[in-house]
Amino acid sequence: MKKPLFLLMLAMLVVVASELQVPAVMPEMAADLNVDTGKIGLLVSLFALGMALGGPVIAFFLRYQPPKRGLLIVIAAYTIPEIAVPLIDEYWWVALMRIATGCLAGAAVGLSVGYAARLAPDPSKIGEAVSIVLSGVMAGVVVGLPVSHFIASHLNWQATFYVLGVAALLVFLVSLAALPEKRAASVEDSAQDLRNLRQPRLWSRFMVSFLTIGSAYAAFSYFTPLLEQSAGFGSDATTLILLAYGLCSLVGNIIVGKLADKHAINVLRFGHALLFISLGVLALAAENQLVVLVMVLIVGLAGVTMNPPLVTRVVEIGGSGNLVATVHMSVITLGIAAGTAVSATTISASGNDPAVAMWTGCVFALLAAFALGLQTERKATAKPSEDR
Repeated sequence: MKKPLFLLMLAMLVVVASELQVPAVMPEMAADLNVDTGKIGLLVSLFALGMALGGPVIAFFLRYQPPKRGLLIVIAAYTIPEIAVPLIDEYWWVALMRIATGCLAGAAVGLSVGYAARLAPDPSKIGEAVSIVLSGVMAGVVVGLPVSHFIASHLNWQATFYVLGVAALLVFLVSLAALPEKRAASVEDSAQDLRNLRQPRLWSRFMVSFLTIGSAYAAFSYFTPLLEQSAGFGSDATTLILLAYGLCSLVGNIIVGKLADKHAINVLRFGHALLFISLGVLALAAENQLVVLVMVLIVGLAGVTMNPPLVTRVVEIGGSGNLVATVHMSVITLGIAAGTAVSATTISASGNDPAVAMWTGCVFALLAAFALGLQTERKATAKPSEDR
């Protein structure tokens, strides 16, 4: 089971590295394309919008394909806009290619998660299988931004797109040879996958995912100004701390993945509490370097690492179909966008204090815990009547 999962993890690493390459080369792109930095930042939003909205559409059209073929089609297609970005030196072209890349990235993540669930030896191992694949997301966060920045510094920003396009092509070739075949979903399976999306219970679990990951990113998106402006860390120290944050996320994801199948609800309860406390402490003690350092690493352990139990709870109700998995990843992407956007608004309203973003994360974590509590309370109330 493990070897194919590590290959899917590698695919996730390339996708997430691609997502982070624009933030890594913003000044160079802005100067070359003759636009301001804010307009380059819009490319990040366009990529995320493509992931959230385009991913499920592609998954829908590939719903009758075997999982290996569907994923390979997406990865092969992904290399085209990635390599095509530098071919026309115009902003409109880059924006168009980033939307296309985002759509394919969203489909790749959803299809990979669904594939991982099907590769699990039995349903009790789905969380662990998914955690291995999602480790690629954590690894992409760790290496994506610094590697793209390094390539752009020594060559140019265009080279980052060529390098990642070739990397995606190599992943395609290795996957073509090494990924195991699984049968395509039947017409009934695909219809059931679509019917599952109509369940209110499934969307309530999607909401927990939205709020949980929104909480993590409402804070994480503004760690750099918090570390440098509020806590007073230098640029190099901030880079190292963010690298340590990524490594903590990687370790936390592995640990949580082991617990996700049997203890999903308890893991989420503990994670929400840890997020709420650590982000609250960050907001209150933003000028204390030692406290900030410790809390940032705790957020790394208990933030986006909650993906495996979130996926496990969705699979319990919605199954492991590609469409449900891709829509779930889209909801998570929207949570990232929402958390980041709400924090941006609260920071602007408070006079540019990045510590306010930590309070935004606290509110999201509290809402996530409340939504989870309502679901588990309903489940406990329903049990006696089911027994009768």
